[in-house]
Amino acid sequence: MINIFKMEGSTKAITEYIIKRLAIVCEDISPKDAEGVAYLTILYQRVLEDRRIAPEERSLMHILDKLEEDLMYDRRIFAARAEFVLDFLKADLLRCALLSCNNKKEMIILGRIRCLKKIYFSDGQEEKKRSERLTPEKIKKYVDQYVIGQEAAKKAVAVAVYRHDKMVKHPGENFAANVILLIGPSGCGKTEIMRRLQEITEYPVICTDVSSLGASQYRGRHKEDLLISLWEKAGRKKAQAEHGIIFMDEFDKVLQPVFSERGVNVHDDVQSQMLTMLEGSDVELKVGGRVFTMNTSHILFILAGAFQGIEECVRESKVKEEQQSGFIGFNNPLMSEIDVGFSRNNITHEVLMKYGMKRELAGRISEIAVLNSLKREDMIRILTVPKDNLIERYTREIRLACGGELKFTGEALEKIADMALAEETGARALHQIVRRAVRQCLYEAPGLKGISSITITEEVVSGEKKPILCMEDDVADWNVGELDEEAF
Repeated sequence: MINIFKMEGSTKAITEYIIKRLAIVCEDISPKDAEGVAYLTILYQRVLEDRRIAPEERSLMHILDKLEEDLMYDRRIFAARAEFVLDFLKADLLRCALLSCNNKKEMIILGRIRCLKKIYFSDGQEEKKRSERLTPEKIKKYVDQYVIGQEAAKKAVAVAVYRHDKMVKHPGENFAANVILLIGPSGCGKTEIMRRLQEITEYPVICTDVSSLGASQYRGRHKEDLLISLWEKAGRKKAQAEHGIIFMDEFDKVLQPVFSERGVNVHDDVQSQMLTMLEGSDVELKVGGRVFTMNTSHILFILAGAFQGIEECVRESKVKEEQQSGFIGFNNPLMSEIDVGFSRNNITHEVLMKYGMKRELAGRISEIAVLNSLKREDMIRILTVPKDNLIERYTREIRLACGGELKFTGEALEKIADMALAEETGARALHQIVRRAVRQCLYEAPGLKGISSITITEEVVSGEKKPILCMEDDVADWNVGELDEEAF
């Protein structure tokens, strides 16, 4: 097929070449194929006329690029002809690959064709039926399998995702704003909630850290990068990307003042730009040589952050309330004496503005959910209760390695939870601590036979003792040499 690019002549010559190739691949060429042949001819001609592509670099990849541009522009217009072209090129390339000794190039292009077929022509009936069955209660119930506690946050996100689905499927109806803010310490489950939602929603979802966003198009990341990432996640389908979900983690970082060399608050400009995107606007995107506009009116935005130091803003708000209630002089309570429990009732739009959020941006947020800090019992439940939890994964791995069962005593789980809490990084600390406790098992167990069980005790977690082996009803210690720490 690539020989076609050597034909710099008339369109007629290109058409004759395509028909000849089509005759080799297909037994019969029906009249209805004429439109597909004509479209493929046009695609070839567009590549030949594109002076940005050097003649020696022209390939079928450029044909597929042109075809995808058309599908992105309007799938309904180009779908039938594009599918014919993809099927024809696939058949022809498969034939060439079979005849060629070195078919690496053909296989790469075949992979691109399969990708385009999946994105633009796969049957989405199953996803549609699955979405129609979802309710906020069912969404939350699914997330419950993986995230312990945080009921308010899971309910808020479940309702937001359900409402988003209704907004997309009923574009003629007017809905209230649907921007969610999740506030909670690091490692409390914000990202995990979103990760699980990706598994059940039919819409493309991206989770991104926005702490590095800048207002300048030339320095750092900017809001357009978020939309480009969503477009990529949607398989470069603009229409589907415009119905996607963007989860912005570390959002609190763009609320704190950051001044440029000229004394300008950069994050103030970032908030202004974010506001226009959250309110719904047309944003121009540039990807390579392509320029297109994406509308954000039907994108669901979920903002999240730890909001460290917001307690002081809560205190200030409380003091203001007390003063307005008539407390003056010695009756006015000290700021340090005011209870600022981290709860939804204390986090208001006024508090967010004191923290640094612009009034217009705060007014756009329709729901605020506060996630609680994890306690000891929460950590233990995270280790043992969720579907495919950390303990289950290592138990399964040990069973496959030596046939034995990996067991953790209650004291060991408590010790792991205490050590994780001491690190102040939430549930993220659990993996490292558990891994440290079982890594000797992972290293030595595959070389041993007849193991019934391996028990991890509190002393093993703290590094004072080795795991306990149980072999043929007898208890024995590890007899293998000390573990090489540098190997890990």
